[in-house]
This record gives sequence, structure tokens and C-alpha cells, in this order.
Amino acid sequence: MPTYQYTAVDADNKKAKGYIEADSSARAMTLLRDKGLTPLKFAPVADSAAPRRGSLFSRLVPAARVRLSESFYYLGILIQSGHSLARGLDLVGRMATGKSSRIWLDIRDKVEQGTPFSNALEDYPRQFPAVYVGMIRVAETTGRLGAVLEQVARNEERRGEVQGRLATAMAYPGVILCVGLGAVWFLLANVLPKISSIFQASGNDLPATTAFLLSLGRMMESLGASVLLVPLVLALLLMAAYRRFPAMRRVISRQTWRIPVVQKFLLARFSGLLGFQIQAGIPLVQAMESSARAVSSAFLQEKIMEARAEVAAGRPLDKVLEAQGIFPDVYILTLASGQRTGQLGPFLSRVTGIMEREVDNVLRRIVALAEPLLILCVGLVIAFIVVAILEPIFDLTTLVR
Repeated sequence: MPTYQYTAVDADNKKAKGYIEADSSARAMTLLRDKGLTPLKFAPVADSAAPRRGSLFSRLVPAARVRLSESFYYLGILIQSGHSLARGLDLVGRMATGKSSRIWLDIRDKVEQGTPFSNALEDYPRQFPAVYVGMIRVAETTGRLGAVLEQVARNEERRGEVQGRLATAMAYPGVILCVGLGAVWFLLANVLPKISSIFQASGNDLPATTAFLLSLGRMMESLGASVLLVPLVLALLLMAAYRRFPAMRRVISRQTWRIPVVQKFLLARFSGLLGFQIQAGIPLVQAMESSARAVSSAFLQEKIMEARAEVAAGRPLDKVLEAQGIFPDVYILTLASGQRTGQLGPFLSRVTGIMEREVDNVLRRIVALAEPLLILCVGLVIAFIVVAILEPIFDLTTLVR
């Protein structure tokens, strides 16, 4: 449906800006007048350059970033303070910038037209996770929208802190690796070709390591800086293949599940969302489905969906997961204790915090070991190149003497 951008004034001569969707410009003008707005500026939003949903380009290019923690927190506070949902959305949209502002104002327009808030959020699946949309839908029916939005904001803030720690932990080793690869490329593509004429003029047989590096240097010189793009292209192709072929996702996710730190990270993500939803009043079966979809592991998703079907048939969650044989014993015991005491949500939240701290500690140790190992490996490679260059030069010096 076409989208139109407008600038209008209301009955009190106050200006209003926003976006509205309609089948035609005439229909859009009618909708504005029904709201009591008199258009001053009115134009369709060009979208011919926008990528199609589901295309490879749209999957690789990040979507407009909406700051969920900040926006949901403000929106929840405004609603609990007595403001209407449409008024809160309007204020949040004005505080945001760029495309995120347009998204919030479009949601505001849909809510004003009578569309439920959760349905309006579903129109932007890349910005609003399905797990949060499901919680908001339940909150709308129970009249706890403001409180649930504030809970969602706090959960999103905590998740962002965890991801921030992971990114910070991996930043320094990544910089070391990039600098090391750049130094190796510079030596092979720029230094070796310039002194190769000296080796050729001597007429002596070159050491095998020197001959190999000269061949590699000539190849890299002919390719130029484009050789650095090869790893990036390969990574993009692997990402596309991973998203394209479900069988590949299942095999990779099944193997990575055996890595303890990956297993704890995925369990922490799933358990945190599951416990969060249960405490918000969402039924266990529905919470399991939405939490599974929010986990990146295809293998864990498959197992949770299988367990969901059995839980829906009346079996206890801990017994179902125990029968699958892939979850740690302490995790099963936590579920059993939570179900027995009727505190499954709080128990899951506690075990999530424990697993997140364990993952954080393991990553810190891995990074602490990776930094000197990367420096050592890069140093050894550069030393090998330098020795391969200097060895024939020493031979020439000996002949001159």
C-alpha cells in the first residue's frame, strides 16, 4: 500500500507532520480530513529503490535501527502516567530520528485508525521481535500495556549489555588479526616484488621458502588490494548459504551445540525470554514457541518445538526436556524445582543470570589467551617472511667476500 508524507494543521492551527498509508492519494486526503487535519504539504514517499522483502540484499543490509529499550521505556512510562497510546507514540516518534522516527509515526497513525498496537508492530518484523509483539498482544487484553512495555525495555537493555560485553571482548583480537594480515599482505605484495630482481640477477638457486614467497608475492601483486576482499566475499557467501539451506543450518547448529560455551549462551537466551514471558502472564506453550523463534540455533529451535507439542498434550516441561537428552542436568533440576513451587518464571530468570555470568567469564579467559596467541602467530609469520628474504641476501654477501 502506498505511503504518503504530509504536513498539516489541526483545528487549533497547530502543525502536524507524519506518514499515512492509503490505496490512493484521494483516500489519504480523506483520512486526513477525517482526523480534522488540513494538509499543507502532501507527497508520496518514493520506495522504488527499496529492496524487496526476502531478497538477499535485504537480508545482508541491516534494517533501520529502532532503540527498543529507550523507546519502550518512555512509552511505558507515558502510558502509566495517564497519556493515551497514540499520544505516547507521537512523542516517541518525535524524539527518534531518521527512519526510526518514520516507523514510530506510522505506527501512531495506524493506532489512531483503530489498528491494535501489536498488529501495527507486526508490520515491522525486522525491528520488533515476535516475542515482544506476543507479549504486547497479551498485555493489551489484560490492561497491563504500560507495565509490560517497561519490562520489555528493561529486558532489552539487559540483553544489549550482554551483547555489548561480547563485542568488546572480541574487538581487540579482531584488531590484532586485521593488522597482522595487513602487514603480511604489505610484505608479500610490495616488499618482495621490489627485491626479486636482485635474486634473479645473482643466478643462484633460491631457497624453497624464498621461491614460494616470490611466487605468492607476484600473485598478490597482480591481484592488488582485491585479495583482501576474498575473505569478505567468502564470508558473505557462507552467510547467504547458511540462510538459504535449512539442512546446512541444522548440521552446523547441531555441531555447535556441543560446544559448552555456545550451549550455555543459547540456553541463557532461551531461558531468559521464556522466564520473562511467563512472569508477564503468557501461557507456557505460547511462550515456548515465541522464545524458540528468537534463538539463532536451528537445532535448539527444532527441539523446543518438539517439546512444545508434548507440553501442549499435558506432559511436564522438565520431563519432556530430560527425555531429549541434550540439556544439562542442572538445567532440568531447575525446571523441576520451578514447576514444583509454581515459580518457573523466577527460577528461569535466576538460572539465566548464572549462565550469562559463566559465558562472560569463559569469554574473558578465551580473549585473554587469544591476544598473546594471535600476537605470537602474527610475529612468527612475519619472522618467517623476513628470514626468507634475508637468507639469499646473506648468501650474496658471502659470495662477494
